Amino acid sequence: MVLFTKVTGLLLILLGGLGYYLYETFTVLIPIILGSLIFILGLVACYTNKQRMAIHIAVMLTVLGLVVCWNGIKELPLLLSCADILTCESVNRPVAVLFRSTMFIVLFPYFVASIRFFIKARMSK
Repeated sequence: MVLFTKVTGLLLILLGGLGYYLYETFTVLIPIILGSLIFILGLVACYTNKQRMAIHIAVMLTVLGLVVCWNGIKELPLLLSCADILTCESVNRPVAVLFRSTMFIVLFPYFVASIRFFIKARMSK
């Protein structure tokens, strides 16, 4: 779970960096902030005896990120129906919708894996 936490954090950092490089807007830096926090919590879980606490905080941040990105994933079908994503008129702020939905797609597998990990840990006791 610690490795998955660090990989998820790195993917979010790369997503935000790529978004800023391509579109030069500050709103696509939000994945960098969330990814940095998740990655740091992965490092804390790896190198200290506070593994449970760090992973629980990372999962709470993931849930917060999923809640924030939910509107982006709801508007993704409208965005993908457009011929050109950047000039799509059926969606308000298409770049934000694109990156919110991508952030949701990165966070959701981590959330599912963490739920399975917590259930497995509880069953083994």
